[in-house]
Amino acid sequence: MRSPWRRRPRVRSVACAVLGLVCACAPSVTSGTVPASAVTVTPEVLSFGDAPAATTSIPSGARVVGIAATPDGGGYWVVAADGGVFSFGDARFFGSMGGTVLNRPIVGMAATPSGNGYWLVASDGGVFSFGDARFYGSTGALRLNQLMVGMAAGPGGAGYWLVASDGGIFAFGGAPFLGSTGATRLNGRIVGMAAAPGGGGYRLVASDGGIFCFGAAGFYGSTGALRLNRPVVGMVGTPSGNGYWLVASDGGVFAFGDAGFHGSAAGSLSGLAAAAIVPSASGAGYDILAVPASVRIGFGGDVHGVGRVGAILASGGNPLSGMAPVLAGDDANIVNLETSVATVGTPMVKQYTFQSPISLLYALKAAGVTVVNLANNHSLDFGAASMLQTIDNAHAAGLLTVGAGADAAQAYAPALVRTPGGTVAFLGLSQILPAGWAATANGPGVASGSDVAASVAAVRAARAEADYVVVMMHWGIEGNPCPTPTQESTAATLLAAGADVVAGSHPHVLQGITSTGSGLVDYSLGDFVWYADNPPGNLTGFLTADLDPGGVTSYQLHPARIDGTGSPQPLGGVDAAAASTYVASLAPGAGTCP
Repeated sequence: MRSPWRRRPRVRSVACAVLGLVCACAPSVTSGTVPASAVTVTPEVLSFGDAPAATTSIPSGARVVGIAATPDGGGYWVVAADGGVFSFGDARFFGSMGGTVLNRPIVGMAATPSGNGYWLVASDGGVFSFGDARFYGSTGALRLNQLMVGMAAGPGGAGYWLVASDGGIFAFGGAPFLGSTGATRLNGRIVGMAAAPGGGGYRLVASDGGIFCFGAAGFYGSTGALRLNRPVVGMVGTPSGNGYWLVASDGGVFAFGDAGFHGSAAGSLSGLAAAAIVPSASGAGYDILAVPASVRIGFGGDVHGVGRVGAILASGGNPLSGMAPVLAGDDANIVNLETSVATVGTPMVKQYTFQSPISLLYALKAAGVTVVNLANNHSLDFGAASMLQTIDNAHAAGLLTVGAGADAAQAYAPALVRTPGGTVAFLGLSQILPAGWAATANGPGVASGSDVAASVAAVRAARAEADYVVVMMHWGIEGNPCPTPTQESTAATLLAAGADVVAGSHPHVLQGITSTGSGLVDYSLGDFVWYADNPPGNLTGFLTADLDPGGVTSYQLHPARIDGTGSPQPLGGVDAAAASTYVASLAPGAGTCP
Protein backbone atom coordinates (compact mmCIF):
# COMPACT_ATOMS: atom_id res chain seq x y z
CA MET A 1 0.00 0.00 0.00
CA ARG A 2 1.25 3.49 -0.70
CA SER A 3 0.73 6.42 1.57
CA PRO A 4 -1.56 9.20 0.32
CA TRP A 5 -0.23 12.10 -1.70
CA ARG A 6 0.31 15.07 0.57
CA ARG A 7 -0.87 18.01 -1.51
CA ARG A 8 0.22 21.40 -0.26
CA PRO A 9 -2.79 23.20 1.25
CA ARG A 10 -4.41 25.72 -1.06
CA VAL A 11 -3.93 29.11 0.61
CA ARG A 12 -5.88 32.15 -0.51
CA SER A 13 -3.55 34.99 -1.46
CA VAL A 14 -3.97 38.57 -2.55
CA ALA A 15 -4.42 39.09 -6.28
CA CYS A 16 -1.36 40.40 -8.04
CA ALA A 17 -1.33 41.47 -11.68
CA VAL A 18 1.78 43.48 -12.39
CA LEU A 19 3.31 43.45 -15.83
CA GLY A 20 7.01 42.69 -15.93
CA LEU A 21 7.22 41.64 -12.28
CA VAL A 22 7.18 38.16 -10.82
CA CYS A 23 4.03 37.77 -8.72
CA ALA A 24 3.88 35.22 -5.92
CA CYS A 25 0.76 33.13 -5.36
CA ALA A 26 2.36 31.22 -2.50
CA PRO A 27 2.00 32.75 0.97
CA SER A 28 5.73 32.69 1.73
CA VAL A 29 7.84 35.00 -0.42
CA THR A 30 11.35 36.43 -0.53
CA SER A 31 11.65 40.20 -1.09
CA GLY A 32 7.99 40.20 -2.01
CA THR A 33 8.57 38.95 -5.53
CA VAL A 34 10.15 35.48 -5.71
CA PRO A 35 8.40 32.57 -3.98
CA ALA A 36 10.41 30.87 -1.25
CA SER A 37 9.72 27.54 -2.92
CA ALA A 38 11.72 28.63 -5.97
CA VAL A 39 14.95 27.05 -4.74
CA THR A 40 16.95 24.79 -7.02
CA VAL A 41 15.89 21.15 -6.59
CA THR A 42 18.31 18.52 -7.87
CA PRO A 43 17.11 15.29 -9.54
CA GLU A 44 17.71 12.18 -7.47
CA VAL A 45 17.77 8.40 -7.80
CA LEU A 46 16.15 6.80 -4.76
CA SER A 47 17.10 3.20 -3.96
CA PHE A 48 14.95 0.51 -2.31
CA GLY A 49 15.60 -3.11 -1.36
CA ASP A 50 18.98 -4.36 -2.59
CA ALA A 51 19.31 -1.66 -5.27
CA PRO A 52 22.68 0.02 -4.63
CA ALA A 53 22.42 3.53 -3.27
CA ALA A 54 23.52 6.36 -5.54
CA THR A 55 27.00 7.63 -4.72
CA THR A 56 27.12 10.45 -7.27
CA SER A 57 24.62 13.24 -7.73
CA ILE A 58 22.89 14.11 -10.99
CA PRO A 59 24.04 17.57 -12.09
CA SER A 60 21.83 20.33 -10.73
CA GLY A 61 19.64 21.83 -13.42
CA ALA A 62 19.69 18.74 -15.65
CA ARG A 63 16.15 18.19 -16.96
CA VAL A 64 16.26 14.41 -16.79
CA VAL A 65 13.40 12.34 -18.18
CA GLY A 66 14.44 8.68 -18.12
CA ILE A 67 16.66 6.00 -16.64
CA ALA A 68 18.00 2.61 -17.77
CA ALA A 69 19.86 0.07 -15.61
CA THR A 70 22.89 -2.00 -16.61
CA PRO A 71 22.25 -5.76 -16.95
CA ASP A 72 24.18 -6.60 -13.76
CA GLY A 73 22.45 -3.88 -11.77
CA GLY A 74 25.72 -2.21 -10.90
CA GLY A 75 24.89 1.10 -12.51
CA TYR A 76 22.49 3.08 -14.61
CA TRP A 77 22.23 5.81 -17.19
CA VAL A 78 20.05 8.88 -16.84
CA VAL A 79 18.94 10.82 -19.93
CA ALA A 80 17.86 14.46 -20.16
CA ALA A 81 15.27 16.05 -22.43
CA ASP A 82 18.04 17.62 -24.51
CA GLY A 83 19.63 14.22 -25.10
CA GLY A 84 22.38 14.58 -22.52
CA VAL A 85 23.36 11.25 -20.91
CA PHE A 86 24.80 10.77 -17.42
CA SER A 87 26.35 7.43 -16.39
CA PHE A 88 26.67 6.09 -12.84
CA GLY A 89 28.28 3.03 -11.27
CA ASP A 90 29.52 0.56 -13.88
CA ALA A 91 27.40 2.12 -16.63
CA ARG A 92 29.75 3.32 -19.38
CA PHE A 93 29.23 6.50 -21.36
CA PHE A 94 28.90 5.87 -25.10
CA GLY A 95 27.73 9.26 -26.33
CA SER A 96 24.77 11.63 -26.20
CA MET A 97 22.76 14.19 -28.14
CA GLY A 98 23.61 16.98 -25.70
CA GLY A 99 24.53 20.13 -27.59
CA THR A 100 22.57 19.03 -30.67
CA VAL A 101 19.45 20.91 -31.74
CA LEU A 102 16.65 18.32 -31.65
CA ASN A 103 13.32 18.56 -33.45
CA ARG A 104 11.54 17.19 -30.39
CA PRO A 105 12.69 16.45 -26.82
CA ILE A 106 14.00 13.09 -25.68
CA VAL A 107 11.39 11.16 -23.66
CA GLY A 108 13.14 7.89 -22.83
CA MET A 109 15.94 5.40 -23.34
CA ALA A 110 16.65 1.67 -23.42
CA ALA A 111 19.88 -0.25 -22.86
CA THR A 112 21.14 -3.13 -24.99
CA PRO A 113 21.22 -6.56 -23.30
CA SER A 114 25.03 -6.45 -23.20
CA GLY A 115 25.07 -3.13 -21.39
CA ASN A 116 27.50 -1.82 -23.99
CA GLY A 117 25.13 0.61 -25.63
CA TYR A 118 21.78 2.36 -25.50
CA TRP A 119 19.12 4.03 -27.57
CA LEU A 120 17.42 7.37 -26.97
CA VAL A 121 13.92 8.11 -28.28
CA ALA A 122 12.40 11.54 -28.92
CA SER A 123 8.72 12.42 -28.71
CA ASP A 124 8.45 12.34 -32.53
CA GLY A 125 9.89 8.81 -32.59
CA GLY A 126 13.37 9.83 -33.64
CA VAL A 127 15.89 7.24 -32.43
CA PHE A 128 19.56 7.83 -31.61
CA SER A 129 21.94 4.88 -31.15
CA PHE A 130 25.19 4.66 -29.18
CA GLY A 131 27.75 1.94 -28.39
CA ASP A 132 26.63 -1.48 -29.68
CA ALA A 133 23.06 -0.26 -30.08
CA ARG A 134 22.26 -0.42 -33.78
CA PHE A 135 19.82 1.85 -35.59
CA TYR A 136 16.90 -0.08 -37.08
CA GLY A 137 14.57 2.75 -38.01
CA SER A 138 12.38 5.45 -36.49
CA THR A 139 9.13 7.35 -36.92
CA GLY A 140 10.85 10.73 -37.01
CA ALA A 141 9.69 11.38 -40.58
CA LEU A 142 6.12 10.14 -40.08
CA ARG A 143 3.00 12.09 -39.18
CA LEU A 144 2.00 10.53 -35.86
CA ASN A 145 -1.44 10.57 -34.28
CA GLN A 146 0.13 10.81 -30.82
CA LEU A 147 3.58 11.53 -29.43
CA MET A 148 5.98 8.78 -28.40
CA VAL A 149 6.33 8.13 -24.68
CA GLY A 150 8.86 5.31 -24.46
CA MET A 151 10.72 2.36 -25.95
CA ALA A 152 11.98 -1.12 -25.08
CA ALA A 153 14.75 -3.32 -26.48
CA GLY A 154 13.69 -6.26 -28.66
CA PRO A 155 14.97 -9.87 -28.58
CA GLY A 156 18.74 -9.96 -28.11
CA GLY A 157 18.93 -6.21 -28.71
CA ALA A 158 18.42 -6.82 -32.44
CA GLY A 159 15.58 -4.34 -32.63
CA TYR A 160 13.26 -2.25 -30.51
CA TRP A 161 9.70 -1.18 -29.96
CA LEU A 162 8.46 2.40 -29.69
CA VAL A 163 5.16 3.19 -27.98
CA ALA A 164 2.93 6.24 -28.43
CA SER A 165 0.57 7.75 -25.87
CA ASP A 166 -2.43 6.07 -27.54
CA GLY A 167 -0.71 2.69 -27.23
CA GLY A 168 0.32 2.50 -30.86
CA ILE A 169 3.34 0.20 -31.25
CA PHE A 170 6.08 0.63 -33.86
CA ALA A 171 8.39 -2.37 -34.23
CA PHE A 172 11.85 -2.19 -35.82
CA GLY A 173 14.56 -4.74 -36.57
CA GLY A 174 13.94 -8.13 -35.00
CA ALA A 175 11.32 -6.81 -32.58
CA PRO A 176 8.01 -8.43 -33.59
CA PHE A 177 4.72 -6.58 -33.60
CA LEU A 178 2.47 -8.41 -31.14
CA GLY A 179 -0.42 -6.00 -30.80
CA SER A 180 -1.28 -2.53 -29.54
CA THR A 181 -4.03 -0.40 -28.01
CA GLY A 182 -3.87 2.13 -30.85
CA ALA A 183 -7.49 1.46 -31.85
CA THR A 184 -8.79 1.17 -28.27
CA ARG A 185 -10.47 4.01 -26.38
CA LEU A 186 -8.41 4.18 -23.20
CA ASN A 187 -9.40 5.57 -19.82
CA GLY A 188 -5.84 6.85 -19.36
CA ARG A 189 -3.11 7.57 -21.88
CA ILE A 190 -0.24 5.10 -22.22
CA VAL A 191 2.84 6.33 -20.33
CA GLY A 192 5.34 3.50 -20.78
CA MET A 193 6.15 -0.06 -21.74
CA ALA A 194 8.27 -2.98 -20.55
CA ALA A 195 9.45 -5.98 -22.56
CA ALA A 196 9.18 -9.55 -21.29
CA PRO A 197 12.49 -11.42 -20.81
CA GLY A 198 13.71 -12.76 -24.16
CA GLY A 199 11.60 -10.27 -26.08
CA GLY A 200 8.63 -12.59 -26.54
CA GLY A 201 6.13 -9.98 -25.45
CA TYR A 202 5.57 -6.59 -23.89
CA ARG A 203 3.29 -4.75 -21.51
CA LEU A 204 1.92 -1.23 -21.76
CA VAL A 205 0.89 0.84 -18.75
CA ALA A 206 -1.61 3.70 -18.73
CA SER A 207 -1.70 6.73 -16.45
CA ASP A 208 -4.50 5.12 -14.42
CA GLY A 209 -2.37 2.02 -13.89
CA GLY A 210 -4.21 -0.07 -16.45
CA ILE A 211 -1.99 -2.85 -17.88
CA PHE A 212 -2.18 -4.24 -21.41
CA CYS A 213 -0.26 -7.44 -22.20
CA PHE A 214 0.82 -8.78 -25.57
CA GLY A 215 2.65 -11.92 -26.69
CA ALA A 216 4.24 -13.89 -23.84
CA ALA A 217 3.88 -11.05 -21.33
CA GLY A 218 1.56 -12.22 -18.55
CA PHE A 219 -1.03 -10.14 -16.70
CA TYR A 220 -0.67 -10.07 -12.91
CA GLY A 221 -2.92 -7.20 -11.92
CA SER A 222 -3.35 -3.44 -12.29
CA THR A 223 -4.61 -0.31 -10.58
CA GLY A 224 -6.98 0.49 -13.42
CA ALA A 225 -10.05 0.13 -11.18
CA LEU A 226 -8.59 2.16 -8.30
CA ARG A 227 -8.84 5.87 -7.70
CA LEU A 228 -5.21 6.98 -7.53
CA ASN A 229 -3.88 10.01 -5.73
CA ARG A 230 -1.51 10.76 -8.60
CA PRO A 231 -1.10 9.30 -12.11
CA VAL A 232 1.15 6.36 -12.86
CA VAL A 233 4.27 7.44 -14.77
CA GLY A 234 6.14 4.22 -15.47
CA MET A 235 6.57 0.49 -15.04
CA VAL A 236 9.27 -2.18 -15.11
CA GLY A 237 9.17 -5.97 -15.11
CA THR A 238 10.91 -8.36 -12.74
CA PRO A 239 13.92 -10.33 -14.05
CA SER A 240 11.79 -13.50 -14.22
CA GLY A 241 9.08 -11.76 -16.21
CA ASN A 242 6.45 -13.04 -13.77
CA GLY A 243 5.69 -9.69 -12.20
CA TYR A 244 6.10 -5.93 -12.45
CA TRP A 245 6.15 -2.70 -10.52
CA LEU A 246 4.28 0.51 -11.28
CA VAL A 247 5.35 3.91 -9.96
CA ALA A 248 3.12 6.96 -9.61
CA SER A 249 4.30 10.54 -9.81
CA ASP A 250 4.16 10.87 -6.01
CA GLY A 251 6.62 7.99 -5.67
CA GLY A 252 3.97 5.44 -4.71
CA VAL A 253 4.86 1.89 -5.82
CA PHE A 254 2.48 -0.93 -6.75
CA ALA A 255 3.83 -4.50 -6.93
CA PHE A 256 2.22 -7.38 -8.84
CA GLY A 257 3.09 -11.03 -9.44
CA ASP A 258 6.51 -11.98 -8.04
CA ALA A 259 7.48 -8.31 -7.71
CA GLY A 260 8.15 -7.66 -4.05
CA PHE A 261 7.28 -4.39 -2.36
CA HIS A 262 10.46 -2.83 -0.96
CA GLY A 263 9.19 0.62 -0.05
CA SER A 264 8.08 3.78 -1.78
CA ALA A 265 8.82 7.48 -1.89
CA ALA A 266 5.21 8.57 -1.36
CA GLY A 267 5.04 11.43 1.09
CA SER A 268 8.79 12.08 1.00
CA LEU A 269 9.35 13.73 -2.38
CA SER A 270 9.78 17.32 -1.26
CA GLY A 271 9.84 19.36 -4.46
CA LEU A 272 10.33 16.21 -6.57
CA ALA A 273 8.15 13.91 -8.66
CA ALA A 274 8.82 10.32 -9.65
CA ALA A 275 9.48 9.89 -13.36
CA ALA A 276 10.60 6.26 -13.86
CA ILE A 277 11.56 3.02 -12.12
CA VAL A 278 14.22 0.35 -12.85
CA PRO A 279 14.85 -2.98 -11.09
CA SER A 280 17.95 -4.26 -9.33
CA ALA A 281 19.69 -7.23 -10.97
CA SER A 282 18.16 -9.71 -8.50
CA GLY A 283 14.68 -8.21 -8.58
CA ALA A 284 14.81 -7.72 -4.83
CA GLY A 285 14.89 -3.95 -5.15
CA TYR A 286 14.44 -1.00 -7.48
CA ASP A 287 15.55 2.54 -8.14
CA ILE A 288 13.11 5.42 -8.63
CA LEU A 289 14.15 8.43 -10.70
CA ALA A 290 12.80 11.60 -9.09
CA VAL A 291 12.94 14.94 -10.89
CA PRO A 292 12.06 18.51 -9.89
CA ALA A 293 8.28 18.67 -9.57
CA SER A 294 7.84 21.99 -11.29
CA VAL A 295 7.00 23.24 -14.75
CA ARG A 296 6.89 26.61 -16.46
CA ILE A 297 4.08 27.14 -18.95
CA GLY A 298 3.64 30.08 -21.32
CA PHE A 299 0.44 31.60 -22.74
CA GLY A 300 -0.05 33.94 -25.69
CA GLY A 301 -3.21 35.50 -27.07
CA ASP A 302 -4.78 35.65 -30.54
CA VAL A 303 -2.52 34.77 -33.47
CA HIS A 304 -3.06 35.47 -37.18
CA GLY A 305 -1.21 34.96 -40.44
CA VAL A 306 -3.03 37.25 -42.87
CA GLY A 307 -2.65 40.93 -43.81
CA ARG A 308 0.59 42.51 -42.63
CA VAL A 309 1.56 39.31 -40.81
CA GLY A 310 1.20 37.41 -44.06
CA ALA A 311 3.70 39.79 -45.63
CA ILE A 312 6.30 38.90 -42.99
CA LEU A 313 5.71 35.20 -43.50
CA ALA A 314 5.92 35.56 -47.29
CA SER A 315 9.35 37.17 -46.93
CA GLY A 316 10.61 34.31 -44.77
CA GLY A 317 10.40 36.24 -41.49
CA ASN A 318 8.95 35.15 -38.17
CA PRO A 319 6.51 37.52 -36.40
CA LEU A 320 7.47 36.01 -33.04
CA SER A 321 11.21 36.47 -33.36
CA GLY A 322 11.14 39.29 -30.81
CA MET A 323 9.40 37.16 -28.19
CA ALA A 324 11.22 33.89 -28.90
CA PRO A 325 13.71 34.39 -26.03
CA VAL A 326 10.79 34.54 -23.59
CA LEU A 327 9.20 31.37 -24.95
CA ALA A 328 12.55 29.56 -24.86
CA GLY A 329 12.52 29.54 -21.05
CA ASP A 330 9.29 27.52 -20.79
CA ASP A 331 8.57 23.80 -20.73
CA ALA A 332 5.56 24.31 -23.01
CA ASN A 333 3.72 27.23 -24.63
CA ILE A 334 0.19 27.67 -25.97
CA VAL A 335 -1.39 30.38 -28.15
CA ASN A 336 -4.88 30.89 -29.57
CA LEU A 337 -4.90 30.23 -33.33
CA GLU A 338 -7.52 32.75 -34.46
CA THR A 339 -7.62 31.53 -38.06
CA SER A 340 -7.98 28.55 -40.32
CA VAL A 341 -4.68 27.35 -41.81
CA ALA A 342 -5.58 25.25 -44.81
CA THR A 343 -5.96 25.18 -48.58
CA VAL A 344 -9.51 23.83 -48.80
CA GLY A 345 -12.99 25.12 -48.04
CA THR A 346 -15.08 28.17 -48.82
CA PRO A 347 -15.72 31.12 -46.51
CA MET A 348 -18.68 30.88 -44.18
CA VAL A 349 -21.34 33.61 -44.23
CA LYS A 350 -20.05 35.81 -41.39
CA GLN A 351 -18.46 39.23 -40.98
CA TYR A 352 -14.84 38.10 -40.71
CA THR A 353 -13.30 34.95 -42.18
CA PHE A 354 -9.59 34.15 -42.06
CA GLN A 355 -7.42 31.63 -43.90
CA SER A 356 -3.70 31.88 -43.15
CA PRO A 357 -0.70 30.30 -44.91
CA ILE A 358 0.78 27.07 -43.58
CA SER A 359 4.06 28.90 -43.01
CA LEU A 360 2.41 30.48 -39.95
CA LEU A 361 2.40 27.12 -38.18
CA TYR A 362 6.08 26.53 -38.85
CA ALA A 363 6.89 30.03 -37.61
CA LEU A 364 5.02 29.34 -34.37
CA LYS A 365 6.86 26.07 -33.89
CA ALA A 366 10.23 27.70 -34.59
CA ALA A 367 9.49 30.40 -31.99
CA GLY A 368 8.80 27.83 -29.28
CA VAL A 369 5.03 27.32 -29.39
CA THR A 370 3.99 23.81 -28.35
CA VAL A 371 0.17 23.83 -28.53
CA VAL A 372 -2.35 25.85 -30.54
CA ASN A 373 -5.94 26.34 -29.38
CA LEU A 374 -8.67 25.98 -32.00
CA ALA A 375 -11.59 26.55 -29.65
CA ASN A 376 -12.67 29.92 -31.01
CA ASN A 377 -15.02 31.58 -33.46
CA HIS A 378 -12.67 31.42 -36.46
CA SER A 379 -11.38 27.82 -36.69
CA LEU A 380 -14.40 26.91 -38.84
CA ASP A 381 -14.30 30.05 -40.98
CA PHE A 382 -13.82 27.93 -44.11
CA GLY A 383 -15.85 24.91 -43.03
CA ALA A 384 -15.24 21.61 -41.29
CA ALA A 385 -12.89 20.22 -43.94
CA SER A 386 -10.67 23.28 -43.59
CA MET A 387 -10.65 22.97 -39.81
CA LEU A 388 -9.67 19.30 -39.96
CA GLN A 389 -6.93 20.13 -42.45
CA THR A 390 -5.74 22.86 -40.09
CA ILE A 391 -5.35 20.21 -37.40
CA ASP A 392 -3.39 17.97 -39.78
CA ASN A 393 -1.21 20.87 -40.88
CA ALA A 394 -0.49 21.83 -37.27
CA HIS A 395 0.53 18.27 -36.43
CA ALA A 396 2.74 18.13 -39.50
CA ALA A 397 4.48 21.30 -38.30
CA GLY A 398 5.15 19.67 -34.94
CA LEU A 399 2.40 21.44 -32.99
CA LEU A 400 -0.25 19.90 -30.76
CA THR A 401 -3.87 21.04 -31.06
CA VAL A 402 -6.75 21.42 -28.60
CA GLY A 403 -10.32 22.63 -28.68
CA ALA A 404 -11.57 21.18 -31.98
CA GLY A 405 -11.82 17.84 -33.71
CA ALA A 406 -13.75 15.36 -35.79
CA ASP A 407 -16.21 14.87 -32.92
CA ALA A 408 -16.80 16.01 -29.35
CA ALA A 409 -14.47 13.38 -27.90
CA GLN A 410 -11.58 14.80 -29.92
CA ALA A 411 -12.57 18.42 -29.33
CA TYR A 412 -12.62 18.03 -25.52
CA ALA A 413 -9.55 15.79 -25.42
CA PRO A 414 -6.42 17.21 -23.79
CA ALA A 415 -3.05 17.61 -25.45
CA LEU A 416 -0.61 15.99 -23.04
CA VAL A 417 2.92 17.34 -22.81
CA ARG A 418 5.40 15.34 -20.76
CA THR A 419 8.04 17.48 -19.09
CA PRO A 420 10.77 16.53 -16.64
CA GLY A 421 8.63 18.00 -13.86
CA GLY A 422 5.42 16.19 -14.76
CA THR A 423 2.74 15.88 -17.40
CA VAL A 424 0.78 18.97 -18.45
CA ALA A 425 -2.73 18.61 -19.88
CA PHE A 426 -3.84 21.44 -22.18
CA LEU A 427 -7.53 21.98 -22.93
CA GLY A 428 -9.28 24.43 -25.26
CA LEU A 429 -12.86 25.68 -24.77
CA SER A 430 -14.94 28.45 -26.35
CA GLN A 431 -18.03 30.32 -25.19
CA ILE A 432 -18.01 32.38 -28.41
CA LEU A 433 -19.42 30.11 -31.12
CA PRO A 434 -21.59 30.70 -34.19
CA ALA A 435 -24.66 28.47 -34.36
CA GLY A 436 -23.87 24.90 -35.31
CA TRP A 437 -20.14 25.10 -34.60
CA ALA A 438 -20.11 23.01 -31.43
CA ALA A 439 -18.71 19.53 -31.89
CA THR A 440 -21.19 16.68 -31.41
CA ALA A 441 -20.90 12.99 -30.65
CA ASN A 442 -20.71 12.26 -34.37
CA GLY A 443 -19.85 15.57 -35.97
CA PRO A 444 -16.82 17.88 -36.21
CA GLY A 445 -16.58 21.18 -34.45
CA VAL A 446 -15.32 23.10 -31.45
CA ALA A 447 -15.37 22.26 -27.74
CA SER A 448 -18.15 24.43 -26.32
CA GLY A 449 -17.27 26.16 -23.07
CA SER A 450 -20.95 27.02 -22.66
CA ASP A 451 -21.62 23.33 -22.02
CA VAL A 452 -20.60 23.48 -18.38
CA ALA A 453 -21.07 19.76 -17.71
CA ALA A 454 -18.90 18.75 -20.68
CA SER A 455 -16.25 21.35 -19.77
CA VAL A 456 -16.06 20.20 -16.14
CA ALA A 457 -15.91 16.58 -17.25
CA ALA A 458 -13.03 17.41 -19.60
CA VAL A 459 -11.08 19.11 -16.81
CA ARG A 460 -11.67 16.23 -14.41
CA ALA A 461 -10.65 13.67 -17.01
CA ALA A 462 -7.49 15.62 -17.77
CA ARG A 463 -6.74 15.89 -14.05
CA ALA A 464 -6.80 12.09 -13.83
CA GLU A 465 -4.20 11.82 -16.58
CA ALA A 466 -1.83 14.66 -15.76
CA ASP A 467 -0.01 16.43 -12.97
CA TYR A 468 -1.10 19.88 -14.18
CA VAL A 469 -4.16 21.09 -16.07
CA VAL A 470 -4.38 24.37 -17.97
CA VAL A 471 -7.34 25.67 -19.94
CA MET A 472 -7.46 28.25 -22.73
CA MET A 473 -10.95 29.71 -22.86
CA HIS A 474 -12.37 31.91 -25.65
CA TRP A 475 -14.87 34.21 -23.93
CA GLY A 476 -15.79 37.76 -22.92
CA ILE A 477 -16.75 40.90 -24.83
CA GLU A 478 -14.60 42.38 -27.59
CA GLY A 479 -12.91 45.62 -26.56
CA ASN A 480 -13.95 45.34 -22.92
CA PRO A 481 -10.96 45.44 -20.51
CA CYS A 482 -13.12 44.00 -17.70
CA PRO A 483 -14.25 40.38 -17.38
CA THR A 484 -17.96 39.65 -17.35
CA PRO A 485 -19.70 37.89 -14.46
CA THR A 486 -19.92 34.82 -16.70
CA GLN A 487 -16.14 34.82 -17.16
CA GLU A 488 -15.60 35.05 -13.42
CA SER A 489 -18.09 32.30 -12.55
CA THR A 490 -16.81 30.02 -15.32
CA ALA A 491 -13.23 30.46 -14.17
CA ALA A 492 -14.21 29.55 -10.61
CA THR A 493 -15.99 26.43 -11.87
CA LEU A 494 -13.00 25.27 -13.91
CA LEU A 495 -10.57 25.84 -11.04
CA ALA A 496 -12.85 23.93 -8.69
CA ALA A 497 -12.95 21.06 -11.19
CA GLY A 498 -9.17 20.77 -11.10
CA ALA A 499 -7.67 23.34 -13.48
CA ASP A 500 -4.50 25.08 -12.32
CA VAL A 501 -4.56 27.93 -14.86
CA VAL A 502 -7.34 29.42 -16.97
CA ALA A 503 -6.14 31.80 -19.69
CA GLY A 504 -8.56 33.77 -21.84
CA SER A 505 -8.76 35.11 -25.37
CA HIS A 506 -11.28 36.88 -27.67
CA PRO A 507 -11.69 40.42 -26.17
CA HIS A 508 -8.69 41.64 -28.27
CA VAL A 509 -7.49 43.70 -25.30
CA LEU A 510 -5.72 42.76 -22.11
CA GLN A 511 -7.82 42.02 -19.04
CA GLY A 512 -6.77 41.52 -15.42
CA ILE A 513 -5.09 38.60 -13.69
CA THR A 514 -6.20 37.08 -10.39
CA SER A 515 -4.86 34.30 -8.19
CA THR A 516 -7.27 32.33 -6.06
CA GLY A 517 -5.56 29.94 -3.68
CA SER A 518 -3.09 28.13 -5.90
CA GLY A 519 -5.09 28.70 -9.09
CA LEU A 520 -4.51 31.47 -11.63
CA VAL A 521 -6.85 33.24 -14.07
CA ASP A 522 -5.75 35.61 -16.83
CA TYR A 523 -9.08 36.81 -18.20
CA SER A 524 -7.70 37.97 -21.55
CA LEU A 525 -4.28 37.77 -23.13
CA GLY A 526 -5.39 40.14 -25.89
CA ASP A 527 -4.00 40.04 -29.41
CA PHE A 528 -0.52 38.61 -29.86
CA VAL A 529 0.28 38.37 -33.59
CA TRP A 530 -2.30 40.54 -35.32
CA TYR A 531 -3.18 41.23 -38.94
CA ALA A 532 -4.43 44.84 -38.59
CA ASP A 533 -3.66 47.89 -36.50
CA ASN A 534 -5.84 48.00 -33.38
CA PRO A 535 -4.56 50.72 -31.00
CA PRO A 536 -6.39 49.47 -27.88
CA GLY A 537 -5.19 45.94 -28.62
CA ASN A 538 -1.61 46.79 -29.53
CA LEU A 539 -0.64 46.55 -25.87
CA THR A 540 -0.08 42.88 -25.24
CA GLY A 541 2.01 40.48 -23.21
CA PHE A 542 3.04 36.87 -22.76
CA LEU A 543 2.12 35.10 -19.52
CA THR A 544 4.41 32.54 -17.89
CA ALA A 545 3.31 30.52 -14.87
CA ASP A 546 5.39 28.30 -12.59
CA LEU A 547 3.61 25.30 -11.08
CA ASP A 548 4.48 22.58 -8.61
CA PRO A 549 2.28 19.81 -7.14
CA GLY A 550 0.55 22.39 -4.94
CA GLY A 551 -0.52 24.55 -7.88
CA VAL A 552 0.74 27.87 -9.25
CA THR A 553 3.69 29.24 -7.27
CA SER A 554 4.40 32.37 -9.33
CA TYR A 555 3.61 34.05 -12.61
CA GLN A 556 4.90 36.83 -14.83
CA LEU A 557 3.33 38.78 -17.65
CA HIS A 558 6.04 39.95 -20.05
CA PRO A 559 4.81 43.28 -21.54
CA ALA A 560 4.96 43.83 -25.28
CA ARG A 561 3.51 46.05 -27.96
CA ILE A 562 2.40 44.94 -31.42
CA ASP A 563 4.37 46.88 -34.02
CA GLY A 564 3.45 48.00 -37.53
CA THR A 565 4.12 44.54 -38.94
CA GLY A 566 1.74 42.83 -36.52
CA SER A 567 4.59 41.41 -34.45
CA PRO A 568 4.81 41.70 -30.63
CA GLN A 569 7.96 43.41 -29.37
CA PRO A 570 9.05 43.35 -25.71
CA LEU A 571 8.67 46.54 -23.69
CA GLY A 572 11.11 47.86 -21.12
CA GLY A 573 11.80 50.84 -18.89
CA VAL A 574 9.15 53.54 -18.62
CA ASP A 575 6.85 51.83 -21.14
CA ALA A 576 6.87 48.57 -19.17
CA ALA A 577 6.22 50.45 -15.94
CA ALA A 578 3.26 52.26 -17.45
CA ALA A 579 1.86 48.98 -18.73
CA SER A 580 2.33 47.50 -15.26
CA THR A 581 0.26 50.20 -13.62
CA TYR A 582 -2.48 49.88 -16.22
CA VAL A 583 -2.83 46.10 -16.12
CA ALA A 584 -2.68 46.02 -12.32
CA SER A 585 -5.74 48.28 -12.30
CA LEU A 586 -7.70 45.76 -14.41
CA ALA A 587 -7.77 42.95 -11.83
CA PRO A 588 -11.37 42.61 -10.62
CA GLY A 589 -11.80 44.79 -7.57
CA ALA A 590 -8.50 46.62 -8.06
CA GLY A 591 -10.05 49.89 -9.22
CA THR A 592 -11.02 49.85 -12.89
CA CYS A 593 -13.15 46.71 -12.93
CA PRO A 594 -15.80 45.74 -10.36
